[in-house]
Amino acid sequence: MSSDDPSADFDPDYASARPQGRGEAGEGGPQQNSRRGRNAGRRQPRKPRKITPEYLRRVALHYLDRYSATEASLRAVLNRRIRKSATLHETDPDIPAWVDALIDDMKRLGFINDEAFAQTRAVSLHRSGKSARAIRQTLVGKGIRGEALDRAMTAAADELGHGEDTRAMDRRAGLEFARRRRLGVFNPLSEVRAKRREKDMAALARRGFSYDICLAVVEARDEDDLRDRLELDLDF
Repeated sequence: MSSDDPSADFDPDYASARPQGRGEAGEGGPQQNSRRGRNAGRRQPRKPRKITPEYLRRVALHYLDRYSATEASLRAVLNRRIRKSATLHETDPDIPAWVDALIDDMKRLGFINDEAFAQTRAVSLHRSGKSARAIRQTLVGKGIRGEALDRAMTAAADELGHGEDTRAMDRRAGLEFARRRRLGVFNPLSEVRAKRREKDMAALARRGFSYDICLAVVEARDEDDLRDRLELDLDF
């Protein structure tokens, strides 16, 4: 299973078109034969299928087998499939109830767990250098909100060794982001570092880091000084 669900809908209802032969010389001419060659093997969309509980379940299981997903993302996939079907078939008034029952079943079976998804994603984003603010925005986009979001952020901070201090997550992420991008103290050319001060601070601010973190990165003398300013232990 992949670590993340895609922003666009997947569609398993595709089949490879039957490869077409080149044809005999003089049959359609070289242009048509060339076009046939380019089109051979292309995937052509099938007509949307009529929505049934069984079909929705197959769509859900296929999607969840490929991606880690939240309730909101699975519901969006199912709703897109329903809208496609409605262009060709009559819609059953019980479809919303089918979707709700299916999602409840996926949660009961453990295929969907929004808080576990949010915690895992928060840890991954933190390690990539994302600020707590950016992580929250990403998770909200996945349908994680309110107390579930707060619990996931707290659990992620604890897993990362920061206790329940999500601000420590930001300080650590800011250091890692600056290191990867060679911002401020991590720029090996001291003469360039001063010239890039404002640009480096802007790069950190765009990622959602606070002014204090931005300032520490560009004013620190070396990494040890930066850790002191950010109140980070050497073990981190």
